[in-house]
This record gives sequence, structure tokens and C-alpha cells, in this order.
Amino acid sequence: MPVTVFPENELGFVACLARWISPPAKAAKAESADGEKAEPVVPSAFEAECVKMDESGKVEELSAKLRKELLAKVAGGSASDVQNAYAILFELLVTWQLLLKQAESLADELSGSSPGQLPEAEQQLRSSLLLSLYVLVQQHGALEQRFALLLRMISFCQATGALGPVLGPVDARVERVERWVSEWELSEAQQKELWGVVFDAHAADSRVSHECAQKYFALHEAKDLATQPALHKRIVQGLLITIRSPELFRCDELSQLSVVQQLESDAKYKPLHRLLQIMARETYAEFLTWSAEATSKALMKEHELPLDALATKMRLLTLVSLGHASKELSYQSIASALQVDVEDVENWVMNAIASGLVTAKMDQVREVVAVSMCAERDFGKKQWEMLHTSLVDWRDSIKTLMDVLKTAKPA
Repeated sequence: MPVTVFPENELGFVACLARWISPPAKAAKAESADGEKAEPVVPSAFEAECVKMDESGKVEELSAKLRKELLAKVAGGSASDVQNAYAILFELLVTWQLLLKQAESLADELSGSSPGQLPEAEQQLRSSLLLSLYVLVQQHGALEQRFALLLRMISFCQATGALGPVLGPVDARVERVERWVSEWELSEAQQKELWGVVFDAHAADSRVSHECAQKYFALHEAKDLATQPALHKRIVQGLLITIRSPELFRCDELSQLSVVQQLESDAKYKPLHRLLQIMARETYAEFLTWSAEATSKALMKEHELPLDALATKMRLLTLVSLGHASKELSYQSIASALQVDVEDVENWVMNAIASGLVTAKMDQVREVVAVSMCAERDFGKKQWEMLHTSLVDWRDSIKTLMDVLKTAKPA
């Protein structure tokens, strides 16, 4: 944001800003060609009052007066003029040593009560002003105010649908938040607040939402649910997003978190917790049993969980479990587990391959599927033991190879 576009003259910044807000009632007459003196400008009452307050050192009262009038200009003024007017105000606040004290209330004013309902041009203007304020505060190294302004900017940009200027590209947003957490050395309370706001901002993006949910939920203990309604609401939303998404197949990480496990004792959301457990490590048969229950039907209806889509996801996950159990699967065994016709087995296998869940080849003559790789559904103690065994085998193989090379005679 440039510092000023107001004309250079003998006026100070306060008078210049006040004159832009409230111009003189009558414009001055310029000096005539024959040397007749120009008619002096008569300042408006607003300008005169602002100058007097400045001269008497009543800067807090003056800043409140200027802020009130400037905010009224945001809706109807020229965007470039408003930006430059606020640039002057920000610099005055720095000079008066009021910037850090007023930064948060300024951000609240600029955010507005319903940013999503503002005209697009005004949304962009307010976003630009918020970003300029944030940058200025950041330059002054005030961590507390910088963090508070960041939260307000994320919330504002979420409401206006323009998160890019604050969080950057979608696929790098989680990493950016992790850098803020690390570089700013945020407290646990600040981390919770930040991850919660970022989670809320990505309800429409299942992948980012899922990653944020894991970060956010992991910061809480089971006892937090009783005192934090927002946490309970976010947990339910996070589970619904993960379960509903046709792209997210790993549910075990969420299911193992203590705050998520508390939903098992929640009368209303116990069916949701049970569905998460089924998707994390069970099969299509258990899903069918769950979906037939009255409480499950009520849950799906209330939260618009489509039965067909959930069934498709569970069939694919069941195929993954079959692949872990045996590296060669008959078409008949797959058809039985997925409860589909044998003729449809190949389509389900191809869907699982396309989703990155399995790597396999189909032998149409023998009607078997040879599985070479399966995604992990539940990475627990068994999987850690398998990983340990694989690493030990790899280490021993390398050691054997090195011994062979050491003892080999030169040609």
C-alpha cells in the first residue's frame, strides 16, 4: 500500500487526512493571472477539530474520530483513495505508538460483521486493508497482535472465499500452518485456536480438512469435550467429512484419538463413531449390519450420508483387507465378501487399483486376482512389527552384500 496520494502542501498528515474525509465547504480560488492573491481555504469544522486535538496531544480520541469516519468511506469511496487514507492512518498510529494497542480492534472493524454479504469490490478492499495492517504489525515484531490478526484474516477470507492471499496454494497450506506453529513458537492454546480456524476454513476441501482435523484433535484430551462445544462440533464435522469423502480411505488415525473415542459414549453420535471404526478396520458385512439399524438410518438422513456412496467405499476397503489376508484371491471369494455378482468383480478390482488402494493383476482364465501391494487401513502394533522385520531383513541383506564385497578377490 503506498503511503499517500494526497497533494504535497504545507498541511500535516492529520490535516491532510481530515481534509480528504471532510473537504472544505467552498473550494479556494486560485491565484489569477494578474497576480490577485488566492482565496484561502476555510477548513471544515471536522478538519479544524482534528488539528486542534492533534496539537493538544489527544491522540487516542483523535484516532477514534478518524477511524470512525474512514470506516464510513470504505463502502462508497474510491478504492485507491481509501487505501491511501488508511495508509496515512496506520502511519499516524505508529507515530502515536498506538498501532499495537489498536491493531485488533482495527482488524475487527475492517472485517465487518458479515463479510460474505459485502459487494465483491468492497471485499477485496477490506482484504487489502487487513493484509496491509497485518504486514505493518509483523514489521514491528508483535507476536501476540500478529497472531490475532492472522486469525481474523483467515476468518475473513473464509467468509469471502479468498484464502489464497493468506494461506497460499491449497496443497501447501498445512505445511504453512506448521511453519507458523514452529517459527512463532506458538503455545498449545494458540495452536488449538489456529488449527481450529484453519479447519473451519476448509470444510469444502476434504483432504485439507482431514489433515487439519488430525492436527487439531490430537492437541486435545478426552476431558476437553465436556467444556468445549466447538471441539465437539468440529469432531463431528471432521468425521463426517472423512467418511463422506470418496478420496479419503484412512480412518484409523482419527479413530485412535482419545477425543474421537469419547463419541462412543455419546448417545446421539455413537452410530457415527461405530461407522468410523467399521471404515477403519472392518468389512462390508459389518457395514451392512450397521446400516440396517434405525439409529444409523437416522444419522445418515440427518447428515445426508448417501448409503450407496458409503457402500462403495466399504466394498473397496473390504477388498484391501482381503488383499492383506491373501495375495491370491479368487473371483468367488471377492464376490462373496463384497456381496456382488462374480461378473462385477473385475470392475471392483479396477476401481481399487485406480484409487491407489491395491496393486494387482487379474487372471481371467483362472479367475483369480494376484495382489502385490495393498494400502494400510490400520497402522497399529502388527504393522510396526512388520515394518521392523522388513528393516531388519534389509539391514542384514546390506551387511551380507558388504561382507561379500570385502572378501571378494580383485580380478
